[in-house]
Amino acid sequence: MTSLLSWVGGGALGFVLLMTNGCGDARPATTSDSGARDDADAMGDDTPDAGADVDDGGSNSCVSVTGGGLEPWLDLQIVGRQFDAYEGRRIRIVVASHVGGRLGVADAAIASGAFALTIPATFNNGYYTEIALYVDDDTDDACDVGEPLWGFVTGIVQENLLVETTPDGPCLSGGGPSMFNGCTSWRPPVGPCVINGQADLAMRLPCPG
Repeated sequence: MTSLLSWVGGGALGFVLLMTNGCGDARPATTSDSGARDDADAMGDDTPDAGADVDDGGSNSCVSVTGGGLEPWLDLQIVGRQFDAYEGRRIRIVVASHVGGRLGVADAAIASGAFALTIPATFNNGYYTEIALYVDDDTDDACDVGEPLWGFVTGIVQENLLVETTPDGPCLSGGGPSMFNGCTSWRPPVGPCVINGQADLAMRLPCPG
């Protein structure tokens, strides 16, 4: 697959992919996309943002982050392109690593085949993390059998991560030295609405949470 990235860095250590194209603590944080960063360096460091053109979804999007766990909490910047077959439908992103850890839930309307969101402070430092995307056709805030689903499990997250996606697969950039950087294809899930079981996608996860 032709790379969507303008730069690629890091190594391939510890990257686990389990993917598909079918199918509160004392410091809780819940935010809408109006609070998400869209400045020149949304990744929060001096790393280029790979020309992602993140607009955080505008008024038709929502971002909610809850839970606790190991800090520093790290950001996910996610961009989708070539989703024209799902035009006007809502895509949901769920980010989770373990029970009691950070849980990021976001959704946006697909417009011109694309979407772009920043989910701030959604990763616990030092964990393999599940990132799942699905088209919520019946708008019930849960994954149902038959709804289009894609997902994977990251390497150990130690820095902010950029993921650029198409229906064919994701391209990863950043995330730290244990993170695979580059493009790959989606792979089959563990079961219906299950990427790796770190997030219960069949459970209703409202946004805001």
